[in-house]
Amino acid sequence: MIENATGKGVKTLHTDNGGEYTAKDFEQYLKVNGILHQLTVRKTPEQNGVAERFNRTIVEMVRAMLSDSGLAKKFWAEALSTDCYLRNRSSTTAVRGMTPHEALYGEKPCVQHLKIFGCDAYAHVPKDERRKLDVRHRSLYFLGMAQKLEAIVCLIRKMAKYSIVEVYSSMKQA
Repeated sequence: MIENATGKGVKTLHTDNGGEYTAKDFEQYLKVNGILHQLTVRKTPEQNGVAERFNRTIVEMVRAMLSDSGLAKKFWAEALSTDCYLRNRSSTTAVRGMTPHEALYGEKPCVQHLKIFGCDAYAHVPKDERRKLDVRHRSLYFLGMAQKLEAIVCLIRKMAKYSIVEVYSSMKQA
């Protein structure tokens, strides 16, 4: 994805010595694509300090989001996705004077559509899915932004299943 967006390829991959990064297929993929693979010494996370601290920060954010929302731990992936979505639209010292989203796409991100993770949300129920006296909305919990759609992901309260809620024009870039 990054290569397609920027026209620049990955030259070096620095990873820990975990099994997921030392599989023969993975090593072959890196070799075929001309990517240099640098490994840390086994069981020395301090050699990968920046990444380890970043991972800890993300886990702490996920824990805080789940705690504040009152949602079950099984929604950790949605909280993680929302955290990454927000981080890419927030200023950082890694790219001074802009957000990671801005650095990659060359435009300021739209943030008008942002909501609090786990907050109450309501979606309109179309006519063909209800009867005359049925309620015209569904009660939901906001779980974050859909990855490839201009839509939000919600959890239907009473049914405990996911729902992709309609596209909002305010989410589109100005």
